[in-house]
Amino acid sequence: MTTIGYLYTLSTTANLSFQEFLVPNAQYQRSISDATASRGRLRAALKEHRHSDRHDFLNIQKALEDYIPLMFGLVAGIDNSELRLMHEVALSSKQPRVKQKSIHYEAIFTILTLGYVLLDRANEYSQAVQKKILVAIGDVSNYVGGYGDGSSMSGSGPHPDGTSGSSSGSSGSGFSAAAVAAAALSSGPRNAGSNGGGGASRLFKKSSSNPTASKSARNSNTIGEFTDYLSDEDMAEIDHQLTTAADLYCKAAGVFEYVAQEMIPKWNRYLAAVTVAQETSSGSVGTKAPSSATVKALSESSRPVDVQTSVISAHIKLALAEAHACAVRKAMIKAARASAVKVSPSGASSTSSSGGPAGTGSKTSYVLLAKLIIGVKEEYERAYGLLKSVKDLNEIASEFRAHVKDAKVYYEAVAQTLLGMDAYEAQHYGKAIGFMTIARASFAALSKSSKAHVIAHSAAFEYRLANEKVLAFQKINDSVTFEQIPSQMQLLAVMPSGRDLLSSKKYIAPRPSFGSAATAGEGGNGSTDDNVNKLTYALQGAYF
Repeated sequence: MTTIGYLYTLSTTANLSFQEFLVPNAQYQRSISDATASRGRLRAALKEHRHSDRHDFLNIQKALEDYIPLMFGLVAGIDNSELRLMHEVALSSKQPRVKQKSIHYEAIFTILTLGYVLLDRANEYSQAVQKKILVAIGDVSNYVGGYGDGSSMSGSGPHPDGTSGSSSGSSGSGFSAAAVAAAALSSGPRNAGSNGGGGASRLFKKSSSNPTASKSARNSNTIGEFTDYLSDEDMAEIDHQLTTAADLYCKAAGVFEYVAQEMIPKWNRYLAAVTVAQETSSGSVGTKAPSSATVKALSESSRPVDVQTSVISAHIKLALAEAHACAVRKAMIKAARASAVKVSPSGASSTSSSGGPAGTGSKTSYVLLAKLIIGVKEEYERAYGLLKSVKDLNEIASEFRAHVKDAKVYYEAVAQTLLGMDAYEAQHYGKAIGFMTIARASFAALSKSSKAHVIAHSAAFEYRLANEKVLAFQKINDSVTFEQIPSQMQLLAVMPSGRDLLSSKKYIAPRPSFGSAATAGEGGNGSTDDNVNKLTYALQGAYF
């Protein structure tokens, strides 16, 4: 399985000096200047990121964490009337071009940027795992992202674009049939290091980097065989990278929750108070019903789409979905290593000392993994529903909408491959073929039509693996078991409900760096001592 986190574009901001908007205040003059300078450093980091091929997300995160306490000091000072505005702070950003007048929008924009940075950092770790596996197995010619779920099947059958490759052997974990069934899985010994014939891919054709696995890997077919090409150090690093990615996704979800639950309501209260004050000064207050000005001020549809609660809530769902996907991916890699069934050159399958298939003692069941992946799909469904609730849907980038929509289909297909593998382990070959066939069709459709670049490439890779499993399972069924293949309707009816695995990590707002809020223990958004944290150094807690 390939995780498919969306790569967020970080908006850059225009130059701004807070002194231009605030009544001169000798007590806080230096703090205001520091806030302007810190915002300038953040702007420089964002511009460097935009114009560079090498992205230093930690540099942006450090600039954000330096600026946020100063920004919270400005917000708290304005709310507490310690700082007075000559006129509302005018802000603008690029990609997309957004103009807004409010210090609260500046605060929300900044915290949202922190969330996007955490997501992009998580994506980097996830993509690093994909590349490591593809480099290890020697399939990097078309690397964009994606490594499959552990199938050793290589380049057989028709491809989504209509071309065909040479037939190749394939196997699966949990198969305990007689030698004739084992022989049906194998197309003969493979030469590690050979490139195969015709259009065959280079998958699993590279000599193992694990000395203890190289001999057995050379002439065997194994579900999860890619783990034979990874050393114990590689596996430990992959485990660490996926754990780190999941942690960053959960932190990003916590950041977005903080914006939706704390900052947006505070902005609403501020706007309502300002509107009422303006109406009072003009003598138009006194009616029981809210005025049209108040209603308009509190209407989220009149605000930039990125600060609307439904869109922010969608980001929470997406971050948690990818966190779950990383956790499942880690379990799948471990399962691939634990449940590999070796097929010897003589055609007999290796068994454990207890008589069962080798390596099946400690792996996570495919059914549980499928339930967790269905949970990922359901998070994407909720996110897409939230995006659809936006009044002007065209304000949301079409690529982003397509990514969320297609990810639902992608992860459902991944779950179907896992259910197929579970059926295969139980020797229900008709059911296994049915689930794999449905998944194969979904991957083929996504690889051709998805506007989301990463999903299209990942689906093309997964199509190859699913197709090869279908061919291998059909070979067994046509020669040994002769089971009837259930209909698509029957299979979809027995798909389980999803399960959640991880939750968001609460974002602890830093204490404002100046003003009465700094000494009273109030966060920039009205939080108490329990909800604030003063960083003792930059990027505290950001290393792993």
